[in-house]
Amino acid sequence: MDLNKALISTCLVLSAFTLKSQIGFDKYIVYFSDKDNTPYSLSQPEAYLSQRAIMRRQNQNIAVDEKDLPIDPQYIQVVLDLGDVELLAKMKWLNAILIETTDPAVLEAIEGLGNVTRLEIAPITSGSNPEVDPERGYALPKTDADYGPSFNQINQLNGLGLHDDGFQGQGIWIGVMDGGFTNVPTAAVFEFLNSDSRILATYNFVDRNTDVYQRSSHGTAVLSTMAGFQIDSLIGTAPQASYVLCITEDVLTEQHSEEAFWIAGAAYADSIGVDILNTSLGYTTVDDGLTQYGYPDMDGNTALITIGADIAASRGMLVVNSAGNSGNSDWFYIGAPADGDSVLAIGSVNAMGDANGFSSRGPSFDGRVKPNVMAQGGQTVVTDGGGGIATSNGTSFSSPVLAGMAASLWQAYPTATAWQVHQAIEASASLFTNPNDSMGYGIPDFEVARAILNGVVSNVNEREKRQSFGIFPNPYSEGVLSIVAPDDGRTYEVITVWDVSGRMIAHQQLNSTISVNVAFQWSPIPLTPGYYILELSATDQFQRTAPFVVR
Repeated sequence: MDLNKALISTCLVLSAFTLKSQIGFDKYIVYFSDKDNTPYSLSQPEAYLSQRAIMRRQNQNIAVDEKDLPIDPQYIQVVLDLGDVELLAKMKWLNAILIETTDPAVLEAIEGLGNVTRLEIAPITSGSNPEVDPERGYALPKTDADYGPSFNQINQLNGLGLHDDGFQGQGIWIGVMDGGFTNVPTAAVFEFLNSDSRILATYNFVDRNTDVYQRSSHGTAVLSTMAGFQIDSLIGTAPQASYVLCITEDVLTEQHSEEAFWIAGAAYADSIGVDILNTSLGYTTVDDGLTQYGYPDMDGNTALITIGADIAASRGMLVVNSAGNSGNSDWFYIGAPADGDSVLAIGSVNAMGDANGFSSRGPSFDGRVKPNVMAQGGQTVVTDGGGGIATSNGTSFSSPVLAGMAASLWQAYPTATAWQVHQAIEASASLFTNPNDSMGYGIPDFEVARAILNGVVSNVNEREKRQSFGIFPNPYSEGVLSIVAPDDGRTYEVITVWDVSGRMIAHQQLNSTISVNVAFQWSPIPLTPGYYILELSATDQFQRTAPFVVR
């Protein structure tokens, strides 16, 4: 379930007089003008990026740029030397810092600095606790039964084939940004994770220390959908990935500063080499009498955290975020940063594949498809606050279910870019050619995504090629297949069958052509159980593809 946080919308640029009049506000964002005199250099990125982070950029042809440079330490020190000022977070991507002070003279002095472009307030609004779901009550998996009640949340995404082929996230680093991870060191579901020492790093950006095993069990439940491994109970979607755990959310209050903590956390995760970010948090409206986010702010360019999330994606990370749990409320739209144009926003479906009513809806204010895709967030199997197994509801869980599956996919295709993985997941989804505001592009099929990354489906940008034609029965076991061509005015004359590794299984010139709305009966060669792509080639060389399963 999301900790749907209500934060301020358009950050105010206030004069010193106005700032001094805002009684009760003590957190501020200071934006600097430049990085001209920083001691760091673009030619020596190893001073501030790990070798893994540098290689991620190189592998995706992403240049190290000024956003990667740390903030000039002298600029920060000048602010801290002004008096009673505490540094809370650094946001190097925005060339800004989050500070805390109650001294109006300090604020006035900051505004007088020549290298400060603006000062923004970060007010505390009404305190609240995370929503509580009232319904909660070392061998690799070899059979479906090993997944126990968590089977459906992987099978619904057609992800078992990746797991069966040994792709369970090995070598992929996933950063989890949340409100706390209580009981992770001791819960049975994480025994495999802990014994392998695959929690690589932790940082608590709220308290500014490394202790993340406190504050909330929300992150614990989120983590379990990916990293959990307990035979017959819960197997996550990336049980062999490695994890970086960050607290960026203050679960006791609602503060604009939490967006700043998230940006600092995302930059930290980037710098040490994280590949995928999962965030089961959302920032929407607040009625604090001063400012609030409105639907027009869900345009992908306004919210502070959305700007940060898109920058994170530009560094070559796959950014996955829950769509939100506001579908049944007056505000039923996605929140920030799910509105980001480079963010893979995940809505929630139940076990039957129907959208949950609570799942936030799109589109973004500027008309883009949101949520992007769906995964099971209704009655998702998770670990509970005490380390046992339970079910819970929320896009907080559909997001990591999808993120973990993306890690397994990316492991299988390590030369793919983050954006290619993003596109393949979208293009594989059930409603790709006919998205809607509740389901976005629908439920991904990770075997189809494999075929896309294999080049079997040649271009994920050419959406017309993804318009499926009819194949019946599907799943197929024996006998004939009935194939109905799409209504596009073309005549199809060649059938080709591929497996998901890109190997051609069958290629046949038809004795008679397939035209629209005519069911053609075809007897394929004997096929072993698995996942396949059937391709129809038209007389004008145009091709269409559709997946089918052999049982």
